[in-house]
Amino acid sequence: MGHFDPDEFVDYFPEEQFMADKKPEAPKTEVVDWQKQLNDMAIATAAAEKPSGNWVSFKSGVLSIGGNQIKGNKIDVVVVQSLFENQWYKERYDSANPQTPHCFALAELDDDLRPHPDSAEPQSETCEACPKNQWKSDPDGGKGKACKNVRRLAMVAAADLAEIKDAAVAIAKLPVMSVKNWSTYANQIANVLKVPPLAVITNMSVTPDVRSQFVVNFELVDRISDGAVIQGLLQKRKDIQPLIFSGYDKPSEAAEPVARKF
Repeated sequence: MGHFDPDEFVDYFPEEQFMADKKPEAPKTEVVDWQKQLNDMAIATAAAEKPSGNWVSFKSGVLSIGGNQIKGNKIDVVVVQSLFENQWYKERYDSANPQTPHCFALAELDDDLRPHPDSAEPQSETCEACPKNQWKSDPDGGKGKACKNVRRLAMVAAADLAEIKDAAVAIAKLPVMSVKNWSTYANQIANVLKVPPLAVITNMSVTPDVRSQFVVNFELVDRISDGAVIQGLLQKRKDIQPLIFSGYDKPSEAAEPVARKF
């Protein structure tokens, strides 16, 4: 057996031969977190394509929908859905510089209320345990709460029931002093007629009030007996979920008050 010379071995099997036989490495590809990209796109889409609907206004005791004043300060509607809504504002309300709530909650049941994920400054894990939602927590004193307990209603005009699929939806936020009127009315409809407000035509009106300047009232007009209309209203209720549960933009920084010149 002859002597092994490593130099001869290298000469016999040149480096190019080794390189040719070596399997090429697979190109490195960056792992893309596509789920995160989809989530980011969803957030951007939600911000750009916010659900839209007409808003019902009761400002100064004048009933208007979508900026149009309602003749006689009353209208026949069908309330498709109602939510409990809590609102907490860090600063005192200023009509010249209206702000969105710093913390708010939306739910179909009072016991399910908790700060919405879009709340700028959540005050507690649940509304029930929140100190701002307790009686006598009003920073101005008295027996009231720092947090406003209101109702959010989604409704369609009774005049549009014949074309319920294309009926426009309006959203109303009841003032605190009108919440009891709605609660009493809805309770009576459920207990006496054994149906929810979605199955009746309701007259909604705004009238002057000594204590709170104005109140929103609800009165039964008629029960809806047409099955096709009821089916259309139930479908409308499903369709408006993103709208009625839509949150608020983050509150902007309050501008410094400008000194008045006398």
